[in-house]
Amino acid sequence: MATPLAEDPGTIMRQVPLLALLSEPDIKALASQGRGRSYAPGDAIFNEGEPGDALHVIVRGAVRIHRLADTGTDVTIALLGPGECVGEQALLDSHPRSASAVAAQETRTFAVSREVFIDWIRERPTAALALLETMSMRLRRSNDKVTDLMFLDLGHRLAKTLLSMADESIPHRRVRATQAQVGQLLGVSRESVNKQLQVFEKGGLISIGRGSVTILDAERLRKVD
Repeated sequence: MATPLAEDPGTIMRQVPLLALLSEPDIKALASQGRGRSYAPGDAIFNEGEPGDALHVIVRGAVRIHRLADTGTDVTIALLGPGECVGEQALLDSHPRSASAVAAQETRTFAVSREVFIDWIRERPTAALALLETMSMRLRRSNDKVTDLMFLDLGHRLAKTLLSMADESIPHRRVRATQAQVGQLLGVSRESVNKQLQVFEKGGLISIGRGSVTILDAERLRKVD
């Protein structure tokens, strides 16, 4: 995961990929309306089926997005860190939450209510266009993930996932996630993830820790064949 964001509201919002194309005045106007919220590990930020009442920007910590499959299995959809946001989908379409979000560790978010967000966007048509462009890029990335699932083997997919989740602020990047959580992200068993991680570790690409993986050679991991 990435490093914590600064606590200044304007700085927080400026570093959110979803808001990357917004002008400085638009960001400041939105940031002035939000407030900080803190969560202990395991605390629910929101639950599937609830009204989408707020957008949360992760300032520090980590958030697990999950939902119950038809079989009753709890499936992890994503593990998100500082600079990423959760809840934007329900915020825009007013539908109930399509998944649940829970703090995976001590977590702080900066939240903007749906009412504030809708008022803000109505007054700023150029901001609405910037958000549409950013969301289009995110949809393209989602399509890339589907393509990876269809055409790449587990080794490639695991390598890409580790690199995308790693903390880029330090030479040896750490991924704070259990093997079971990574397996859920990839749609495979924990045992399959463990087997492939062992291969990477023997090759000197990573080091396996308790509830984490440290990337030792990012360049070679990118070139996994």
